[in-house]
Amino acid sequence: MNATELARRLKMNTKELLAKLPELGFDIGKRAIKVDDKLVDKIIMAVEEDRRQKKIEQKEKQVKEVKLHDKDAQADEPNKMEIKIPEVVVVKDLAEKLSLPVTKVIAELMKNGIMSSLNERIDFETASIIGEDLGFKISKLNAEETAAQAQIVQDVKLKEILNNESQNNLVSRPPVVIVMGHVDHGKTKLLDAIRETNMVDKESGGITQHIGAYQVEKENKKITFLDTPGHEAFKSMRARGSKIADVAIIVVAADEGLKPQTLEVIDLVQKENLPFVIAINKIDKEGADIDRVKKELSEINIIPEDWGGKAICVPISAKQKLNIPELLDTVLLVADMEEFKANPKRDAVGTIIESHIDKAEGPVATILIQSGTLRIGDMIVTGQTAGKIKAMRNYLNQDLKEAGPSTPVKILGLKHSPEVGDIVEVTKDRKKIKLIVKQNNYQKSMPAPKLDQPDQGEEDEERAEIPALNITLKTDVLGSQEALLETFEKFKDPEVKLNVIKKGLGNITDVDVLDSQTAKGIILAFRVKTVASAEELARDTKVPILYFDIIYKLLEEVEERLKKLLSPQIVRTELGKILVLAIFKTNKDGMILGGRVMEGRVKNQTKIKVIRNGAIVTRGDLIGLQSGKEEVTEVLQGQECGLRFKGRGVIEVNDTLEIYEEKMQTKKFGAKD
Repeated sequence: MNATELARRLKMNTKELLAKLPELGFDIGKRAIKVDDKLVDKIIMAVEEDRRQKKIEQKEKQVKEVKLHDKDAQADEPNKMEIKIPEVVVVKDLAEKLSLPVTKVIAELMKNGIMSSLNERIDFETASIIGEDLGFKISKLNAEETAAQAQIVQDVKLKEILNNESQNNLVSRPPVVIVMGHVDHGKTKLLDAIRETNMVDKESGGITQHIGAYQVEKENKKITFLDTPGHEAFKSMRARGSKIADVAIIVVAADEGLKPQTLEVIDLVQKENLPFVIAINKIDKEGADIDRVKKELSEINIIPEDWGGKAICVPISAKQKLNIPELLDTVLLVADMEEFKANPKRDAVGTIIESHIDKAEGPVATILIQSGTLRIGDMIVTGQTAGKIKAMRNYLNQDLKEAGPSTPVKILGLKHSPEVGDIVEVTKDRKKIKLIVKQNNYQKSMPAPKLDQPDQGEEDEERAEIPALNITLKTDVLGSQEALLETFEKFKDPEVKLNVIKKGLGNITDVDVLDSQTAKGIILAFRVKTVASAEELARDTKVPILYFDIIYKLLEEVEERLKKLLSPQIVRTELGKILVLAIFKTNKDGMILGGRVMEGRVKNQTKIKVIRNGAIVTRGDLIGLQSGKEEVTEVLQGQECGLRFKGRGVIEVNDTLEIYEEKMQTKKFGAKD
């Protein structure tokens, strides 16, 4: 092989390689042009081993240096600015975070052999190496921080759009009210009472599993309501809802008081500075105690108005429709005080609050319009997709031609299913639409370049040996999918892992079944069905498809399957000690002994550890126990007994027998030990 070609394969220059070969024990001259083909593999292995050893030595050296330097010496070192970045970052975004010209970052990438444009993506490892070379300390954002950062960007963008309005164009708009609270405290029942419908029966298990958006009219004034799920798994959906609302109704059951999700939503509402009303529900139930709820609220510094504070509390019964008009009056009063306004004449701006794929209609999104008026035929851009409004419907599924501020509408006409939380903008510039979509799709589809990381192989091999539950997740809407994936992140155990090999919206197809068969996994279907051909294929390939309508049932199933992958552990229980007083019989596979129980108690059919002079001589089984010439199952401390020992016949008088039992026990999922 040509020496230049070999150097290229090893990512070295030819001169450096030829200088290195004699050090590695290869008799090849520094001016050699070719290398014997028989030596190529050996040279590659030797160079890689040398690199690995140098890396280990470098790490050891760094550790020693840290140990040798005292705190004062470390304090004298220049402090590197710490920058947090996500798993994958666009080059120009990295340059912005580092406050450096993008050309400098691109030049640094080129030095490391990566040719990237300003819109290309790079992985965290590459970005961290580049950042370190440029004098920064780079750390990774976790999933929550990444989502929070993305949300901040969206919030800032939306505020810039909404705040850039002339006061002369603003008119009053309906308030957007979010209904929040603990699971089963009556949020959906309250909306039923307000809308005089029966939506609660349509929700699986009586639990709201999507963000619903509805409008009602009170005294010729409209109010838009957002209903958010109360189950713990939907934490991110509740947070999203609180960011697009104007007023919050926090529902608390009078018979149960404040619960974990209640405290969570109170924290969210206070963080977003949302005005709120406390609806104390279920006052008709036995055990209802309004004063107890007010006392619990005051303990977290939310003082009710009638107790001298500012928190408005309205006792209601959603089931009996008691005090519902009073609650709506209170909401309208709060809205009048806040003076919510928008410009209906501008091009519409809003937020995606739900998204799914309908087999007949394609991508369907629910938008809350926050300013402007949306019309049939409008061209819109949202996140990484765009489209033209072909159809628009209200929450009653009635067709609309236009919709103004604070109106929730379902729209058809997008090219792809958008992300929940994306900002929707109307634009007449077709070139802008094409440019945004092309740029977003390019960033999304391009693989992130990586610098070589040879030391990760062993870690990957270790992870590959851990038992895994491979799942394909198909859901009806994006919000449910997000909630499930967020909860899956909490299913962690050092001995098993959960792999989501595929996720998607809509019904299960043949491709989903084949992918699951290849991965030896299962398919989880949340509120979706399976097409006929895929169902038949699943039977033939024996790929399990599990159907769910209630989110916590799905989560329980996943946790149960992960538990079954855990290897059982042996739990040892020390019982007692016997001092050997006599040897009655010895044969090739055991002995008959006599002794006294010195500590604890002794049980039949247990294990024996033989101790002599503090050292273990042998181990065996206790297969028979006598006391007073009668077969017994247990002998207590201070009593003498006879026993049959199964094992090597090496026990002597005055040996100590430690008696213990072992049981196989399933490990607790999530244990760190």
